Amino acid sequence: MGVSEKLGATLRARLDEILASGLSRDPAAHAGQVAGVLGVLSEAFGNHGFTITLVGGSAIEVHAPGIYMSGDIDVVIERGTGASVDRDDVFKSLGFGRVGRHWRRDELFVETVPGPLAGPADEVEVAGAVFRVVRKEVLLRDRIVGFKHWRHTAYGDQAIAMLVAFERDVDAEWLQKELAREGAEDALDALRRVATSGASVTHEGLLAIIDDLHGPRRRSPPTTEDGHEGANDGRSG
Repeated sequence: MGVSEKLGATLRARLDEILASGLSRDPAAHAGQVAGVLGVLSEAFGNHGFTITLVGGSAIEVHAPGIYMSGDIDVVIERGTGASVDRDDVFKSLGFGRVGRHWRRDELFVETVPGPLAGPADEVEVAGAVFRVVRKEVLLRDRIVGFKHWRHTAYGDQAIAMLVAFERDVDAEWLQKELAREGAEDALDALRRVATSGASVTHEGLLAIIDDLHGPRRRSPPTTEDGHEGANDGRSG
């Protein structure tokens, strides 16, 4: 059974409306567009037996609009037992074309990353768009772990912004347990001190924190990134 042309046309028209003025350069407005796009993708894939979950940098945007803007949208797509079409056909029905590892529609790039999810996710509703997104604790864990073990200062910067935005609204017990497993509790403490101090965040300052944590010698990376299992591809979101 192919993708319904009528349904595809309806959802494609919704994407046309969301992207009519191009992708916003304003972080808060961009986060709203991400939510709208995910609402469309979730309906399109859900109607054909798939589950799609937002992960990575765009998930940070949804949880804390305005603090960060990702260059693409990362999703995990899981095929259910009742899936009736190929997922490529769903993307094509929405006007996307394949470009390398991305699905592209004008300025919008969507990347499907390997699953399964390496942490819990929730269904949310943002401005009328309903979709699944990996929990904020998973994103915070991965940024803190990546900052310490991979020496990604951009991850440290993002973690500090997230701590300021929503640390009081996270499952602290789950986060502490996960960071203990990854040997990164001390990184949380160090980044929290910066977050609560209100001091400006610099690349050099973040490098100094890394050196204080475990010295200049590079350590092997952990196995999780951006809410899904697999090796890091070097991108910051």
